[in-house]
Amino acid sequence: MTDPQSAYTNRGQYPGTDDDLAAGNMLKNFADWRFNRYLTMQLLPLFYLLLILGALAVIAGLVAMAFYFSPMVGLIAAGISPFVLLITIAVIRAALEYLIMAHRIMRIIERMDALPHQVADLSYRVDGITQHVDQLIHRVDDIHDALMHARPVLSALSLPRRLLERLNGHSR
Repeated sequence: MTDPQSAYTNRGQYPGTDDDLAAGNMLKNFADWRFNRYLTMQLLPLFYLLLILGALAVIAGLVAMAFYFSPMVGLIAAGISPFVLLITIAVIRAALEYLIMAHRIMRIIERMDALPHQVADLSYRVDGITQHVDQLIHRVDDIHDALMHARPVLSALSLPRRLLERLNGHSR
C-alpha cells in the first residue's frame, strides 16, 4: 500500500458496489475465506426468496397433515393458511430489514473507524494556525499602538498644510 489512507477508503471493501456485482467479483467474494468482504447484501434477494419458498412449503405441509388428520381440520387449515403465509412473509421481511439496518450501521462504524487516522494531526494544525493568528493579532496591536503614539506628531505635521490652505483661502 503506497497510499497511507488507502486502508481507510471504500475501494471494494464494502460489497454492493457495481464492481462487486460483476460475475468475476462475485466468485472472488465467495472464495474470500477470511470474510473481508460481505456478500450478505448481494445475496439478500435470494435469501428472501428461499425463505418465502421454505415458509410456503412448511405451511403446505402443515395443511396436508391437517387433511390427513381430518378433512374438516384440513379445510380450516387451508382457510387460515393464506393469512399465516402473509404473516410469515411479513416477519421474514422485517427480520431481513433488521439485518440490512445492522449491516448499514456496521458500514458506518467501519467508516468512522477511519476518522481518527484522518484527523490525527488536526490539533497540531489548529495549534499552528492559532499561533499564527496570535502573532498577527500582536502585530496589529503593535501597529495600532504605534499609530496612536504618532497621532499627535501627524496632526502637528498637518499644521503647516492647514496654515497654507487658510492663507490661500484669504487671498482669493
